Amino acid sequence: LWRWSDPSGAAPPWQSRVLVRGQLDPAWASRLLALQHLESASLASCLNGPDQPVSLADREGFQRSWQSLMAALTDLPLVSQRRHYALILLVRLVALAALQQRGYLGEDGWYLQNQFGQSQQRGLDRFFIDCLYPLCHQGLPLPVEERPPWLVERLGRLPFIPQGPFCPGPLDQLWGPRPMTDAAFEPALLWLGDSLMETEVDLGEQLPQLFEGVVNGYQGTAMVTPAPIWWALCDRTLHRTLLDRAQGITGLAYASPAQLLLTLESASAARLLEELGELTLLDPACGSGRYLRAALQEWLYLAQTLGAIAALDSSVSLPTWVGGASPSQALGLYRHLAGQAIYGLDDWAPALELARLQSFLVALQHSQGAQDLVSLPDLSLTLLRGDALFGLISVDPERFDQVKPRRGQSTASQGNLLQPLLAANYRGILAERQVRLEHYRSQTQLLAETGHVPDYAQAAFLRDRLEEVNQTAQAKLTQVLWQEASQQLGLRVAEPPGSASLARRRTRPLSLADVEARQPFRWGFYLHNLLHKRGGVDLIVSHLPSGLVEPTAIGFAEAYQDLLAQRGVTAATFLANPPQVLAVHPDLTEAWGRFRSQFAWLSQYFRRAGAYPQSGRQSTGKLAWSRLGLERSLTLLRPGGRCALVLDCFWSQASSGALRQWLLAHTTLGAVVELSNHQGLWPELSPRHRSCLLWLQAQGSTQGCPHHGYTQGRTAPDPVSLGPLLQDLIHLTP
Repeated sequence: LWRWSDPSGAAPPWQSRVLVRGQLDPAWASRLLALQHLESASLASCLNGPDQPVSLADREGFQRSWQSLMAALTDLPLVSQRRHYALILLVRLVALAALQQRGYLGEDGWYLQNQFGQSQQRGLDRFFIDCLYPLCHQGLPLPVEERPPWLVERLGRLPFIPQGPFCPGPLDQLWGPRPMTDAAFEPALLWLGDSLMETEVDLGEQLPQLFEGVVNGYQGTAMVTPAPIWWALCDRTLHRTLLDRAQGITGLAYASPAQLLLTLESASAARLLEELGELTLLDPACGSGRYLRAALQEWLYLAQTLGAIAALDSSVSLPTWVGGASPSQALGLYRHLAGQAIYGLDDWAPALELARLQSFLVALQHSQGAQDLVSLPDLSLTLLRGDALFGLISVDPERFDQVKPRRGQSTASQGNLLQPLLAANYRGILAERQVRLEHYRSQTQLLAETGHVPDYAQAAFLRDRLEEVNQTAQAKLTQVLWQEASQQLGLRVAEPPGSASLARRRTRPLSLADVEARQPFRWGFYLHNLLHKRGGVDLIVSHLPSGLVEPTAIGFAEAYQDLLAQRGVTAATFLANPPQVLAVHPDLTEAWGRFRSQFAWLSQYFRRAGAYPQSGRQSTGKLAWSRLGLERSLTLLRPGGRCALVLDCFWSQASSGALRQWLLAHTTLGAVVELSNHQGLWPELSPRHRSCLLWLQAQGSTQGCPHHGYTQGRTAPDPVSLGPLLQDLIHLTP
C-alpha cells in the first residue's frame, strides 16, 4: 500500500493504491517515471495520480489541428460532414502517435513525422494519399496476408487492428482517395510531436481533460470536471458496490478498497472477481468518454489486483471471464469490460469518436505487444449514438407487430424486408439480434486467437448481418414512437409564421421526420437483455446535460450550421447577436421558427408520455434537461443499483418539489452536494457557476436531510480543499 499526503496541503490526501509483487500496473509505472522531476515538483504531485492538467498549448494545438483539417475538406458538401471527418482524421493521427510511442509501428518512435518527410520527397501534397489513406484502408484494418506488397515496402511492418479508429466508415467512402494538402496536417503533427517529447507520460494520460473541455465547449461551456469530483462519483458507485459484494462473501465490513485488498484471502478474491465481472456501468450522456475511461481504468486496476491476490494460492481458480494468469491478462480484462460491461451514449457523433479513442488508448496502455491489438472489441456495440431522453425503454410486442407500412410502401414489400431476418415480430427480432450478436463476438474472439483471414472475413460478414437486423428494427421502433406521440398523445408542431406578422399561428401533425430528427435511442431493443432480463444496469455515472428544454442560440448554430455558412454567417457572428442576424436574413428567421417549434412539441411529450412522472407533474415553467436525465437514470437502474451524477442545482427550487419528495421516499440518497465556483473549481467558468453532485442507491428511503450546500463565497471549496471535503462527506453518508 502506498499513500502520500503532502504536508504543505498542496495536493489532496485521498489517493491510495494496493499492489501485489509482480503485478503489472501502468498507473504505478507512470508515477515512478514522474519521480524524475522531483527537482521541479513535489513528491506528492508525482505520486498522486496521472490526471494531467490541460495546458493552453494543448488546447490551442488541438483546435488548430482540427480547424486546419476542416479547411482542407471543402469538397464535402456539408459543414457537419467536414467537421466530423476532420475529427476522424485527427483521431487517427492521435491513435497512430500512441502506437508509435509504444514502438508498434516498425519500432519507429517518429513514424508519422518520418512518413510525412518521405512523402514530401516523392512530391507535393502526398502525405494523405501515400500514407494516411493506405494505412486506414489497406494497412492496419487488414491482416498481413491481404496487404499489397507495395504497402509493406512503403509503410513498413504494421500491426493488424481489425477494430478501432482505423476502420473505414461512410465519410471515408464519401471522400475517397482524393488528395489533401500537406499543410492541413502540419499543425497536428507539430502538436503531437510536442506531446510525444514528454516521454515519461503516456499520450493517453494527456488527453482526457482536453477532450472533455472540447466536447463541453461545443455544447455550451468548456467545463472540465475536477479530479476529486470524479473520485467521489467512482467511490460511491464502483467502490461501494465492491465493498458490499465483499461483505456478502466474507461477512466482514470494509472501510475502503485499500483495506479490503490488503486483508482479502485468495479464495475470497476469486469469488469477488467473479462478481466484479457481472457488473455493468452506464453513462447516458458520455460526451468525450472521460468518465467512462476513468471507470474503465479503475475497474481494470481492481480486477488485476484481485486476480493477483487470487493467484497467490495455486489451488484457487480464476473466473473464466478473466482468462489465465499471463502478461496479456490485462487485455482479456479490457475486452470483457469495454465490450460487455461498460456502456455509453451520446447524440453528438464527434463526441463518440473521442470516447472510442479514449477506450482504444486504454487498451494500448495495457497491451504487452502489437499482437494484442488483434483482439480489441467492437466499441460501436457499447458506445452508442442517440438521445438518451427520447426513446422507448420497453416496447409492446403487439404494437410493434401492428405497425403499418409507411406511405407508399406496400404490405408485401414490408414482408419481403423482414423475410431474411427469419422473424416477423418483435420477440423474434430480439432473439435474432441476440443470436447474431453472440455469434459476432465469438467469431471476433476466434479471430483474435487465430488471426486467419477466413475468420476475419466471416467476422465482417456477421457484423453486416447484425447491422441489417438493427436497421430493420430501428425503422419500426421509430414508427411506434411516432404513433405514440402523434396519435395517442395528439402532439402537433407549430408552423413558423408567414410573411404577414399578424398571421394566425398554424399547426401541423407531428411527422415521422420530426421524430427521426431527434435521434431517439431504442433502449428496449439495444439493451434488452440488460434492462429486461437483468432488471437494469448496476451502476450509472454521468455528467448530465445542463440548461432548460428550450431553443438556444448555440443549439441553433449547431443544427443549422450549413444554412449559416450559405449565408456567409459564422457561428461566432450569430452567437454574438442572434436577433440582429435573424433580422437581416428572413430564411434564418424561418429556420429559427422551425427550430423553436421542435422544442415545443418535445416538451409536451416529456410532460404527457408518462416516462417522466415527476417532471411531468410540473404544470408551469420550463423543464430542465438534468432533471429529466435524473429520472431517466433511475428508470435504467436496477433495484439496489447505485447512481452518482453531476447535474444542475435543483434541490432548493420550488419546481423540484415533486422530484425531491419522490427521491426521499424511494431511494437512499447519500448526499446532494451543491458547489459554487467562487474559489475557482472551474477556472474556465464564471464565479457564479454552480453544480450539484448527487449519489444514491435505488432502494429503501432516505432518513434525514441529504442536502449540503457550499455555494457562498466563504463556504465554497477551492481545488485543494475539494478532495478532503468530499472525503469527509462520504465518510458521513451511506
